Amino acid sequence: MSNRPIYIGQAIIRDWITKDKKRIPGIQLLNGRGIAAHLTADEARALADRLHDLADQLDVRPQATTAPAKRQQQSCGLSPIHTSQTLTDASGTTEQPLPTTIAD
Repeated sequence: MSNRPIYIGQAIIRDWITKDKKRIPGIQLLNGRGIAAHLTADEARALADRLHDLADQLDVRPQATTAPAKRQQQSCGLSPIHTSQTLTDASGTTEQPLPTTIAD
């Protein structure tokens, strides 16, 4: 399952009917779950203009094939991990350190 919002797949002309039975002509945007929005003609034109402007911006944006340098991970040695110098068992009694290996 994707985290992407449900796609608006349809736009139709349909009146919005208020609770007091007033009809508001407009454009209804629909998605898989039903009505996503109802826009008046002016709202629809403003949204269409904004969407068109954003699409134009996407067209002129350079297509990056890799992450910007500041986001690329650079290899650096292992960082030290804070560990206690004293080993204790569950009751709090001090234990002898475990023997180390070459990997440590």
